[in-house]
Amino acid sequence: MYAEQQFNAFYMVIELGLAVEIKMDYWIDLGRNSNAAMVSSQEIERAITCLMENDSGKRKKVREMSEKSRRALMNGGSSYSSLDRLIGDIMDNMT
Repeated sequence: MYAEQQFNAFYMVIELGLAVEIKMDYWIDLGRNSNAAMVSSQEIERAITCLMENDSGKRKKVREMSEKSRRALMNGGSSYSSLDRLIGDIMDNMT
């Protein structure tokens, strides 16, 4: 369950450099044979501090990715064009 989340996290942290890894160091017993991973407040603070630093390369990469995403959604962008083709295909198959 949720297998893609680990892949997405790896991709964001390692491949794209857009995120900070957060370690889940311990588990809490929720009863009824159920456990949940817990993240310490210190780990959350560390990750936020890392992302908030002005000289963080991650901030620059996030800004760049934001601009690329914005361009993809604009008229003529890759996402816009793909959606336009999908809608065209659907409309063609309805008639």
